[in-house]
Amino acid sequence: MSIEPKAALPALERMQPGDHYCGIYRNDADHRRIIIDFIRLGIERHEKMLYMVNLQTAEQLKATLSSAGIDVATLVDTGQLVIATAKEVYLVDGVFNPEKMIQILTQETANALAAGYSALRTTGEMTWALAGDPGSERLLEYEALLNQFYASGVKSYSICQYDRRRFDADLLVDVLHTHPRVLLDTNDLDNSAMYYVSPDAFLTAERPNAILDTWLANLSNKPVAART
Repeated sequence: MSIEPKAALPALERMQPGDHYCGIYRNDADHRRIIIDFIRLGIERHEKMLYMVNLQTAEQLKATLSSAGIDVATLVDTGQLVIATAKEVYLVDGVFNPEKMIQILTQETANALAAGYSALRTTGEMTWALAGDPGSERLLEYEALLNQFYASGVKSYSICQYDRRRFDADLLVDVLHTHPRVLLDTNDLDNSAMYYVSPDAFLTAERPNAILDTWLANLSNKPVAART
């Protein structure tokens, strides 16, 4: 089996602690490239890595990483890479609770730094939310709260993985509202002045008005295209 190229995607190279990306991918090849480069960069930067699987098993993920020349066994044995099922992490006690998840990430980040790692990087396959487990309807609330968490200066960052082929367009529109940066396939897009809505606005009871006000403000800062 061929070995993946060593150079990481520029989009992933640019990621720094405090970043909150949504990764919207449309084919398996791009998904595979993102997975491999995300882990490679974590190794290079001596970061603790937490990967939540759902579409694939832990063994399938290990096989993908191993095929790219990554020493998965050592990463797992040393604790630098933790592979868990999404439900083991997101659904503590069988219920998804956004506040509880923020507490978990806060503690995991502190544990990573105490162990000598430079940061905590996490990524999760978000298809777990399609199963309809209790609390999964609070997914977008969690995505908005993550922006507050990362804006606090923590040494942590993440990619929330969304398979375009599996999620409804309505949900993915709100995913764009809750992520200032978007990894579309393998391209890094700045969404902060386009569709992104601040957590304080998105979490209000008047969400549609907050979204509209944000979009109108963004439009007012852009030049009007000339008519032809």
